[in-house]
Amino acid sequence: MTNLNHLRPRGKTKTGEISLSDLLFCPVLFPIALYAGTSTPSVLSSSLTLSSWIVYLLDYRSTGSQTGFPFSSFLPAWLCIATSSDLTTSRFRLYLSFWTVLLYRPLFNKIILKFSKSFTFGEGSIIVQGILLALHSSLLRLEGMDSYRTFHMARKVADWLKWFQDHCSNPTSMSLLTSWVALSVLSVLVVIIYKVLDWRVTTATRKIFHLSVILVYLPGLKYDPALLYYCSIGATLVFISLELLRWSEKLPFLTNGLSAYLKHFTDEKEGGSLILTNIYLLVGVSLPLWLWPGSWSSPVPLSLYTGILSVGIYDAAASLVGSRFGRLRFSSGKSLEGMIGGCLAALIAIIAIQNDYQLTEDIITQFGEEILALNPRHLTFVAACLVTSVAEVMVDQVDNLILPMVMYSALLGIPKVMPTLIAKLPI
Repeated sequence: MTNLNHLRPRGKTKTGEISLSDLLFCPVLFPIALYAGTSTPSVLSSSLTLSSWIVYLLDYRSTGSQTGFPFSSFLPAWLCIATSSDLTTSRFRLYLSFWTVLLYRPLFNKIILKFSKSFTFGEGSIIVQGILLALHSSLLRLEGMDSYRTFHMARKVADWLKWFQDHCSNPTSMSLLTSWVALSVLSVLVVIIYKVLDWRVTTATRKIFHLSVILVYLPGLKYDPALLYYCSIGATLVFISLELLRWSEKLPFLTNGLSAYLKHFTDEKEGGSLILTNIYLLVGVSLPLWLWPGSWSSPVPLSLYTGILSVGIYDAAASLVGSRFGRLRFSSGKSLEGMIGGCLAALIAIIAIQNDYQLTEDIITQFGEEILALNPRHLTFVAACLVTSVAEVMVDQVDNLILPMVMYSALLGIPKVMPTLIAKLPI
């Protein structure tokens, strides 16, 4: 028996299908993003990508699924420990990397089967890679601790809580937290009002929440990215916990209400028993912040804004323009007009961010002149927007997960090859 039937169907099909983007595009997003940020290939992430392809060969072809652990399922784990040079200095890292890669297949199949028809193969590969990479990173931090006793662990937690308390005591952080709580309350009220009054939810309606995350993340990245980092992790864990509680139906008086209100805002990309749109939005805008390997000294690099630029601005503008003015459609259903509108909106946002949120005619004119002069930095901005728009049009996956990693990788990766490309231009 094959596991294909447990994947989320696309379009009018009743069974799950695996497209080229599921197999060739989604599994490589994490390795590319990590390489773009550090210029060093991530052996662990690349091994997880190989695991994704082996899972497809073993369990997600029409010929059926294999039981047990065949030799090929061990191959990525063995390659990981054989090709990573830093594992030889630490037995802890050696074992941790081996088991992280080896757990990919059972975890992937567990999630797909447990939450049947909730994920495509590509979405599943991104989610499982993200979970394992996060666990690996968290456990690596234990290696540097002097002791694993409960007392020492509690002291570490107490030190972090003290840092958080001291950090939040300044007026800027307090203002940010207050505004974030207010925006969260307003977002919940929007959901309640639309459900109680039975108003029809449209594409434009859903973009209200994109506006909300823009208003949270723009000031957060500008004034206190460290606070935003920890709060985004906390908010994501709360969202996941609430969704698992809703799915479990353990508390009907609470879960029934959650289901009724959240389902009112679902679209055609939702399937199965899970409602993931809100989680995907939060994770998408946070991914660049989580992936960034550098410091959070102000001002933060533009790459940390790519979650907001791609999901909060590009995707929202493309959807609104495409739904209202779209005439020339691609095979994916996306429109050329929406693609152009999204690109322009993202570029305008980049100009504003680069000029301390100021946007004047002179600033826009100067930006255009720099592009015509083939300024590598400005060409990178344009190229990153174009790459993101092509991915949005061509890839049949959840935009909130895909686009941030595409723009993040493009913005960091293109400068590495840009001088070579410019040198070859016929000018």
